[in-house]
Amino acid sequence: MSGLFPASTPEWARQLSKAVLAGAVFGAVGYAVGQFAAKLFPGLEPDLPDLRWADIVAGLVAAVLLVSCLGTAITSFYRRSLGRVLKLEGPAGDDEVRDARRQSAVLGLSGIIMILPMILSGLALPVTASLAGIGLLLVLHTALNLRLYRSVDELFRRVVVEAGALTFWLGQGLLFIWAAAERLAVAPPLTAWDIYVVLMSVYLIVSMVVTFRRGLA
Repeated sequence: MSGLFPASTPEWARQLSKAVLAGAVFGAVGYAVGQFAAKLFPGLEPDLPDLRWADIVAGLVAAVLLVSCLGTAITSFYRRSLGRVLKLEGPAGDDEVRDARRQSAVLGLSGIIMILPMILSGLALPVTASLAGIGLLLVLHTALNLRLYRSVDELFRRVVVEAGALTFWLGQGLLFIWAAAERLAVAPPLTAWDIYVVLMSVYLIVSMVVTFRRGLA
């Protein structure tokens, strides 16, 4: 795709253009899949009147995570492309391929966990079974995350630590401002779901910024 841009095009513009194009493609695919699913499972149509802002944001975050999961999984099958992404001198080796696929699994589980509570609430399943299923996925997600963290190189670990630290400070500041406004009766109260969705949104944005700054995207 680099051939579509003049040599003078800034790197940030190239990356933004690629992101917009990827979003358009995956958005069209997602719409087609959604239409097919709606016809195949008419009973699973969402209850739109009960949809809240946090649910919409959670859906957008989940979509980004699932698209990233798919992109990472596809890239892992092309060792030369993966090597370029990882800034290697040649094609990616077996360890890099394994870590990329593990990262893809982590991203996929993150996206599923984000939208699963909304799906399960719409299916009217027993609450105990729903929470147990979410808990098992969370345990699997945590185990994969820890294993990935231990296997990647120091640069990726620094990215994870930096993104986590920035998310903590930004999230703490945002939460304090909202809590103060709520205490002063000028802002509506937030639920735990609202706070979690905002926290994940901040972490996703911060992770992308840190990754670009480190030259890993």
